[in-house]
Amino acid sequence: MSKVLQFIRCKVQEQKVKKLAKKSGVVTRLLKDAHNTTLVLRQIKTEKEMPALLFDWNIAGFNVRGQTPAAIVASLVASGAVDYGNLGTLFTFRDGDHIGQWTRNVRTNLSWTKHQPGVADVCNYLVRINKISAHSRTVDLEDFTHVFA
Repeated sequence: MSKVLQFIRCKVQEQKVKKLAKKSGVVTRLLKDAHNTTLVLRQIKTEKEMPALLFDWNIAGFNVRGQTPAAIVASLVASGAVDYGNLGTLFTFRDGDHIGQWTRNVRTNLSWTKHQPGVADVCNYLVRINKISAHSRTVDLEDFTHVFA
């Protein structure tokens, strides 16, 4: 890629990050990633369903057979989440109760996802995204990693 195209791409990404920062008031480390920022901005623009969870998986944390991101994704979907774009990264929920249902399911059925000393965590970062009102594109971002603590 030429230096001019790289420069333009970088500027476009900076604009996306600034746009998301304006909507939420913050930008987390996870949302500085070009792919994640684009996903969230698209989701905010096109989806009426809120809230959402954005995952940054830590593949090193899945070190036992059967303990995979797919197992967590299946749990999310069983709790009413929709895998936005089928990428296994951004999940939208009809309402907060469904996120609560999933959180309880993690405690009950996915205890292996919890933080264990000396073992890599399954998730580097998890952000909960809440739309402030149905008629607004303003969002609230919340560190939600405690689900796996």
